[in-house]
Amino acid sequence: MWRIWMVMDPRKVIIIGGALVATIVATNHFVQLSTKYSCWLDGTASGSCLEPAAPASASNVSHNAPLPASVN
Repeated sequence: MWRIWMVMDPRKVIIIGGALVATIVATNHFVQLSTKYSCWLDGTASGSCLEPAAPASASNVSHNAPLPASVN
C-alpha cells in the first residue's frame, strides 16, 4: 500500500478527491432543483405546484379538526 503513496502525493489525492465529490454533489443538487418537483423557488412551499387546484367547495374544510367526542 505504501508504494501507491510513493507514486501519488496524498495531499493531491485528497484535494482532487474532495473537488470531485463536491462537483458530483453540486451537480446532483442542481439537477434536483431543476425538476418540476422542486417548486419552492416559486414561493409555493410543500410541493403544492404538483397538486391540482382544490374545488371552491373544499376551501372551508378543516383538515386538522379535532376528533368528535365518543358517544357511550
